[in-house]
Amino acid sequence: MSQSSLQYAFASRGITAGAVELADYVTEAIAQMEEGALIPAVEDLPAAELAVLRSGGFVVERGPVAGEDPLARAAAAYAALLETALTIKVVAQALGRNESRIRQRLLERSLIGIRRGRGWLLPRYQFQVQEQDGQPVVRALVPGIEQVFPRLSPELHQVALWRWFSSPSSELVPEDEDAPLSPRDWLIAGREPAVVARLAAGL
Repeated sequence: MSQSSLQYAFASRGITAGAVELADYVTEAIAQMEEGALIPAVEDLPAAELAVLRSGGFVVERGPVAGEDPLARAAAAYAALLETALTIKVVAQALGRNESRIRQRLLERSLIGIRRGRGWLLPRYQFQVQEQDGQPVVRALVPGIEQVFPRLSPELHQVALWRWFSSPSSELVPEDEDAPLSPRDWLIAGREPAVVARLAAGL
């Protein structure tokens, strides 16, 4: 796609950022995913999705930054999800399962997937990933997600879902700590999945 065609595609969807700026947003979003340090911004998502996050106890308020394009940032976050996602084949090999079982779990929604043509991409946030020789390697699933993900509405946008799973919640404060945890960190710490499942059902 030419630069002019790309710019037209952006403009037709209300995105005013240029290709270079959008690429910067994607790079930033990927860095946030890799670091696990996502701070959702009120200007990044539609009002309905922000309401969903607020209902789950998530702090999503941040003033708009001058010169930023909210739609471009949301598009970049989605692009980053795709860019860092894993194929069924990679996940099956990493977890020692056959590909049909991974597809079954996607249909059950005990794993989250994004349809791409006739295939699937699985966002990386649902896995425990470590670096090996400079490459990300899937070590395991985030424990307990099979109790959580089926409770989530299938209508929830992929970006909103990622933000919900990755962002600290005022409803997830361990008794022995002061700081709230994200659903992902709560589960990785081995805490009760039913607590997160109840939050998921309320979204």
